[in-house]
Order: sequence, then C-alpha cells, then structure tokens
Amino acid sequence: MTGLVGFVGSSYGNKSDELLTDMAQSLKHEDWYQVDLFHNEDVGLGRVSLGIINKEPQPIWNADRSVCIVMEGEVFDYGSEKQALIDKGYIFQTQSDAEFILHLYEEYGEDFAVRLNGTFVVAIWNQREGELLLVNDRLGLHPLYFFSQGDSLCFSSKVGALLVDKTQSYTVDRVAISEFLMFDHLLHDRTLIEEIRLLRPASILSFSEGNLAVREYWTMQFPQYYELRDEAEYLEELSFFMRQAVARQAPGQLPGGVLLSGGLDSRVILAYLGAGSTENPLHTFTFGIPDCDDARFAKHLADCVGTQHHFFELKSDYIFDAVKKGIRITEGFQNCVHMHSLATLLDESKFAQVFYKGFMGDAMMGYSQKRPLWSNYDQEATLQVHLQILSGFAGVLFDQEAQKKLFTPDFQHDVSKNVQDNFKQAIFNARTNQLADQRIFFDLRQRVPRMTLGGVELVRSQGVVRLPFADNDLVAFVLSLPPGYRFERYLMKEAFIQDFPELAKVPYTGSGLPMIPCIRSSMMQLNQQIRWRLRAAGMGWVPVIKRRRYANYDIWFRTILRDWVEDILLSDQALNRGYFNPEYLQKLVKDHMEGTANSSGKLGALITIELWHKQFVD
Repeated sequence: MTGLVGFVGSSYGNKSDELLTDMAQSLKHEDWYQVDLFHNEDVGLGRVSLGIINKEPQPIWNADRSVCIVMEGEVFDYGSEKQALIDKGYIFQTQSDAEFILHLYEEYGEDFAVRLNGTFVVAIWNQREGELLLVNDRLGLHPLYFFSQGDSLCFSSKVGALLVDKTQSYTVDRVAISEFLMFDHLLHDRTLIEEIRLLRPASILSFSEGNLAVREYWTMQFPQYYELRDEAEYLEELSFFMRQAVARQAPGQLPGGVLLSGGLDSRVILAYLGAGSTENPLHTFTFGIPDCDDARFAKHLADCVGTQHHFFELKSDYIFDAVKKGIRITEGFQNCVHMHSLATLLDESKFAQVFYKGFMGDAMMGYSQKRPLWSNYDQEATLQVHLQILSGFAGVLFDQEAQKKLFTPDFQHDVSKNVQDNFKQAIFNARTNQLADQRIFFDLRQRVPRMTLGGVELVRSQGVVRLPFADNDLVAFVLSLPPGYRFERYLMKEAFIQDFPELAKVPYTGSGLPMIPCIRSSMMQLNQQIRWRLRAAGMGWVPVIKRRRYANYDIWFRTILRDWVEDILLSDQALNRGYFNPEYLQKLVKDHMEGTANSSGKLGALITIELWHKQFVD
C-alpha cells in the first residue's frame, strides 16, 4: 500500500534511520513501489508511491530549505491559484502537486488547506519553527494514523507501519472490535489499537515541542432553512457540477478505466467521462459470477458508450490468496467478504493506471434515505430509527442483543455503553434535527471513510483511483439540496435521464429494469406478469426471474470455502481469545453451514478479526 510515514521527536535518537526504513518497508507491498526517505536527528519523513503521478522525489523543499513537504494523493483544478503564486514571486521547479501545496502553505499558513480540492494527505515540516503539520482532505479519503508519547509523534498511512517499533507497547481496543462487529466498520478515530488514532477528515494536526493539537478546517453543514427553488434549476446545477467534477479528474495522458457495475453510480461516472474527450481509449472493468446482473447490464452500457470492455469471472476461491493481502492493506477494518476488488485487480492494471469509481455517489445522493427519516422523534427514538434503517441495509451485523450472546460477560461489560455512546455522537454531531440530513452526515463521516473507503484502498495498491463524487463543489451542492430531492436518489436519476436518455434505457441493478419507460422495460414487465399469472394458475414449474448478484458468499461459505471458514473460526486459538462465547460462535457457524441461516456477513467480520490478530498481534 502507498502512503506516508514519519516521526518527530528526540526519543527516536540513533534508531531513526532504521525505524523510518522499517516503516516504509511495511508499506512497500510491491518491489516496484517508489520509496523516498529523509531524516535527521529530530524528524523523519517518507513517502511510498506507485510512481504514476507526482513522480518527483520527495520531500520537496522551499527556496531557503526551511520548510519541506511529503504528499500522497492529488489535487485538481488549481491553475489560477498557481498563477497567483507565480505572480507573487514563487518559483516552481516541478509540476508536482506537492510543490504547489508547499508554496500555498508559505503564502497562507494553515489556511492553505481549505483552498484545496482533491483527495490527499500531506506532512509539512517547518524546520524554522520546529513544527510538524499533518493535513488531509475534507472527507479523509487518504487515511493517516498517529501515535504520540512525550515529545515524540509517529505517523503513517498504515497502522501496521506504526507497529514496527517494538520498543512501544500496544493494546487491542475491545470497543473497536465491538464497533466493527456491530456496524461492519469502526467509528470516529478509533483503530483496533487503543494507542493509535486516525486523523479525522478535514483536520490539521500540529505537533511542536511535545504539544499536539488537532483542529477541523472545514465542517459539513446543512441549512437550517432550505431555499425554495424550481426543480429544473436543481437539475441544471447537478448536471453542471457532475460534468465539472469529472472534467477536473480526467485521465489526461494516462490510460484510464471505469470500475463498472450494473448500478447507478458507476454508470453516471462512465456517462460523463464518455461524453468528454480522453487522450487514450477508455476501458471498463466488471467482475462477478458469469451472467450476473452486473455483467449483463455493464456490458450493454459499455457497448453504448464505446469503451474497451473487460469482464472477469469472480471465482469463490480468490479469497484464499487475497484475504491476507487485503487485511494487510485495510488494517482489519474491511470485512473479508468485501475484498473482491483484489480478485481481478492485477488483470485490470494491465490496461489502466487510473481507475474511476462511483464511490460515495449512493451515500451522498440519497440511497439510504427512507421514509421513517421524514419525521420528528425524541432522542432515543431517533437513534432507534437510524439503527433500524442501517439494519435494513445490512449495516448492522451483531446488534446489542446479539452481542450479549456473542461476547463473554467480561468483554461485554467493557464495551457495551461505549459503543452506544459513540453511535449517538456519530449521529448528533450533524448538528441538525432533520433525520435525513443526520443520515447523510453519518454516511459521509463514518461509513464512507471507515468502510466504503476500504475498497478504494485495495485498488490503490495497483493504480491511481479518482473519485469524482468527492469533488468539493459537488459535495457542497448536494448538502444544500432539500432532503426530498435526495430521497431514493431522485434528483440524480432525473439528471441522468435528462442528460443520457439512451443509457437510461439499460436496466440497472437497483430495480432490474430500465430507468425510463421504453420497449425493453415494457417487455421485461410483461414477461414478469405472465410468469406470475401462470404460477398463480397452478403452473408452479414456471421459473421466477431471479436477480443474480455478482457474488454469493452465503453459498461459497457452505461449499468450497467451508473448511477454510471452520478452520479459522473454530480453531482453539479463536475460541479461546476471551472475546467470544465459544458455544454461540460454534452455533453461528453450524447454523450457516446447515442452511438454517445466512450469516456470511457476520462470519466474514469474525474471520477478519481473527486473521488480523494472526497478522498483527499474535
């Protein structure tokens, strides 16, 4: 995995060179990764990169070598800002985003961060002031973790790189385990190690002479009163901001590809990319079980746009080779049943260096907006509504009652109230009484950076990933929308239909039908009605049209993966960690294998926790 490593403080002393090298090696998953390191007695800075963008060696220094920067990620559309800096006398030696940010910091101090549009993390060392700054983008889409003790601070894009310092002692965070097994992700800044924290989105961390401070430079805000406007205006603006976001992130001279499903978000990205101009042929990539809905719908979309389309079969045994690497990349924060990106990534990287994902489109545009959110409740009922809706999206694995059975009494006593309080904080930090806005806030501040981002991190191990839905202006526009326009992704669908009516005729996985009435939709609905009537007339042998998902872990865990699942979860080591009630865990596995329950998501989360322990703790 790529990213940053570094430290500041005198406690590292004469071991600083060795420590920085070991940290970088922990991130260097491939021999061809580019590694840049710098250290002196008090500070060490490093970057591990793919060498595809921002190729210039780092750190990059200012003119008098008093300030330097290392960076991972990229920023977009800053030509006018850069020209303004040139007009003020700044000299650019490279075309690197990092050098632009360095001079922006020199000119504006910490206020530089709010002027950036992109996905990034930077470390700036001000040698004159003896101050280290760590800064990430508004949505925290390049994770950075840190550990501080006394006058020293250590940071890395991966928790595993912080664990290479064997002089430090670390403690497994039981609250984090409970959060992960409830929500399928962690909350706030927790990691699976108590002493190590995640830099929260839109944060500036400063560290000087042992003093650590973290502040937010941007906050997600919802209007108290929404502006009354015509729907046509909203449609026009959404179309504009989508086109602008995609154009800002166009692949340029690099070969690009869209990770294309049969859903809505990735087809939106494909449509706007296809409508623009690219210097190289555009590729599309789809994986799944042969003849699944995603495979069929994506192929039709690719044919309509004229991309070079590639389909890769997702085989159940991919997980044997992928899971260890996946847990190393995602730090145990990603359920192993969500690691399918690794199954075909090497094949995809033969055709493209820049990958586009529909990441965050569903969360931001209203996929999770449900009718119960349009009401006012007391505080306790509000939390219950959010939990019920999360459960409906498989966003709750082991609820509070299930955790009482899963965990040992001592473990449950240590964690239960903490998890409830953390969820309450995650909802009400939105600072709005509108439940629909609270849910968008929760998704963008919790589920997106703590869960959905895991899939992006996997792809980043082989290529640059661009996320047009994360564009600053697009996000700001969506947050200004009255919630009703986000309900069932209404405005997004209408804008897509208006801009790309032919692509809207291709069925999508949300309904299995085209997005607009057409001959195809009429024929598909007629086919369904005829089948229903024949079955109702007693012809039960007439097959029902079933939706076919791209993967089927429920069946895979019962068949080809059964021994693998049981060997991990029913081992003496797993059963005797002191976390879980062995009888309950054994029954959970038994019920799934016998087909009396479908628990692949729960089992996947438990497998992830166990394999994380084997890789990082045992």
